[in-house]
Amino acid sequence: MRKILFYIILAFSLAACEKKVDIPTPYDGDKIVVNGLMQPDSVLYIRITRSQPPGASVFPEITDAGVEVKAGGHLLLMQRQQIGGKGYFVSTEPVAAHLSYSITVTAPGLDTVHAADTLPRSPAIKEPFAQAGGNRVKFLLKDLPGKDFYRFRLFSGEKNAAGAVMPVKRLRYRFDPSYNNSFTDLITNNYLESTLIPDERFDGRETTIVMQTEQMNKAGDYLLLEVTGLTYDTWHYMKTLEVQNANEGNLLVEQNRVHSNVNGGYGIFGGLNAAYLEIEIK
Repeated sequence: MRKILFYIILAFSLAACEKKVDIPTPYDGDKIVVNGLMQPDSVLYIRITRSQPPGASVFPEITDAGVEVKAGGHLLLMQRQQIGGKGYFVSTEPVAAHLSYSITVTAPGLDTVHAADTLPRSPAIKEPFAQAGGNRVKFLLKDLPGKDFYRFRLFSGEKNAAGAVMPVKRLRYRFDPSYNNSFTDLITNNYLESTLIPDERFDGRETTIVMQTEQMNKAGDYLLLEVTGLTYDTWHYMKTLEVQNANEGNLLVEQNRVHSNVNGGYGIFGGLNAAYLEIEIK
């Protein structure tokens, strides 16, 4: 009883001693922020904003920015559009998988910024399987030799009028390493909506991947598996952003800087290439 009372008193004492502390964070001044991810056969959407000091929640759009995008040396025409209440610079032609891309952005009173990236190869995935009454989704990934980076996501789906399965809701899952020792370092009790993985453990090999879902599979339902190939800059940006979001508000963890490939500014101008498998649960 005395021990319990001691912990109660200690808890109240610590609470009474709490004091808000503002930790100064270095700020290099306002810079151009570029956010754009390139997907083959889709037009390019670029959002241009102005950076703000740490703690800011609103980042002003730079409506009069000069945006020059080149695809393999060919200049892309960009038009500013309002989409969902936000301004974007949108290309008039789709992104091509075989070209490298670069961007230069200018704005009055701010330093000019540059970025460049390519498009990764599309992941080779096949043989999806999900059984009614179970909670696993299995498929094969054929990784080619060379450095590759992947993002895995799984959606519940519905068929549209054309018969294609469209994503409805992102599902939570975890990898089941008992089916493949390439994933033994990913053992976790947490179910996630997205996972970022390099191919270090299975470079150049065909590997079986098994996802354990949070809910049971129901006969007649549809799933849509998405595996996205990422360039190094895109993967590193997403990975560091993931870590920052996980540690947000935790003063005991050193805050990391989100990766950027925008020279002279912030943000990401990167490539990705998604592959999909439709899965009918039987």
